[in-house]
Amino acid sequence: MATVPATHTFSDGIALSSEQNAYVRDPLLFLFSRPAAELRQSVAQSIPNTTWTSITFDVEDLDSDPAGTGGHSTSSNTSRYVALYAGWYRVGGGVEFAVNATGQRGAAWAVNGTLVSANRTFISATAAVGMGVPARTKLVFLNVGDYVELQAYQNSGGALNTFVTAEAAPGMSVVWERS
Repeated sequence: MATVPATHTFSDGIALSSEQNAYVRDPLLFLFSRPAAELRQSVAQSIPNTTWTSITFDVEDLDSDPAGTGGHSTSSNTSRYVALYAGWYRVGGGVEFAVNATGQRGAAWAVNGTLVSANRTFISATAAVGMGVPARTKLVFLNVGDYVELQAYQNSGGALNTFVTAEAAPGMSVVWERS
C-alpha cells in the first residue's frame, strides 16, 4: 500500500533533485491532493428494525488520492471507505429515513465493523415525515486496510427504507487529515 511521503532535513550544500522531489515536492503534492471521498446513495435501502446497518453508497461525487486508486468501490463492499494511507480521517455525513412516526432513528460511525465510541446520534420520530439524522463529525484513526462505515438504526417496529431524492439522501464524506 502507499505511504504518506516524509519530509527530510538537509545538510549544508546543494540537495540533489531526487532528494528535493522525494522530500519536498512529493509531500506537498500529497497535501494538495490528500485522500478524500464524497459518497451518496441513489437507491433506497431497507434498514431492519433494531439493527445497526451499514449504509451502501453507489455514487462517488469524489474519490481520489495521490496514488489515483481511491478508497471506495461502487461494485464491492459499497458501504466501506478503505484507508490506503494510515492516519487520522475526518468523517461526516448523515442518513435520511422514509416517512414513519414511530420510534427513533440513529446514525453512527463504525471502524472495521465496530461502532466508534462516543459517536451515536438519535432523533425521536414525532411526525409522519421523512427524517434526516446527522452523524457526528469525527476524527477516526485508520491503519492501511482499515475501513470506516456510516451505520443507521431505527426501531419503528418493522423494516424502514432510507429516503432518496435529489435534495435528500444518505451521504458520507471522508478526508485524510494527518498522520
